[in-house]
Amino acid sequence: MAGKLFDSIAPLYNVFFPYQVRSFRTILSRANAHLLISEGARVLDIGCGTGALALCLREQGYAVTGVDASREMIAVAQKNNRATANRFVVADALAGLPFPDKSFDLVISSYVAHGIRKEQRPLLFREAKRLARTQVVFQDFNSRRKLLSDIVEWLEGGNYFTFIEHAQEEMQDVFAGVKVQSLAAQVAWYICTP
Repeated sequence: MAGKLFDSIAPLYNVFFPYQVRSFRTILSRANAHLLISEGARVLDIGCGTGALALCLREQGYAVTGVDASREMIAVAQKNNRATANRFVVADALAGLPFPDKSFDLVISSYVAHGIRKEQRPLLFREAKRLARTQVVFQDFNSRRKLLSDIVEWLEGGNYFTFIEHAQEEMQDVFAGVKVQSLAAQVAWYICTP
């Protein structure tokens, strides 16, 4: 169902691609010291959308595979990353991804967890943990709320409100360790040890 919603809004999301690239570059420059991987590491981007984060990770020297449940998002990501060697696959993390255990040095997911129902988030967390050798990072909202984000998230119908209240404790139920690093006004990295 989410795949169909994002299929229909992929062109709209792509309008924001240049802004997303600038934003991800800024976040990565602030957070790079928290990554336990080196150049050439294999990275999985779960919920890659239009491919902005994948592009920025490739610029850092990582071998990136992006997955998204939306065929249209993947099609846009492939176009946006055509000058890179990034790979993109249509797949739903909640249903299980088509990769063997510990296939990636880092698994990262940006602004995906808050949009998933609370009872389904452990599926995402466990799948990320299964696939990561070294580290899992969820870039998402921290607990600081802003009216515009509240309105947009309410209209989108995600689970932003329960996520920002319980994210760390939910992750601690799955991962060996969780560290939260605030990187901007509403942005945090939830850095998880598999």
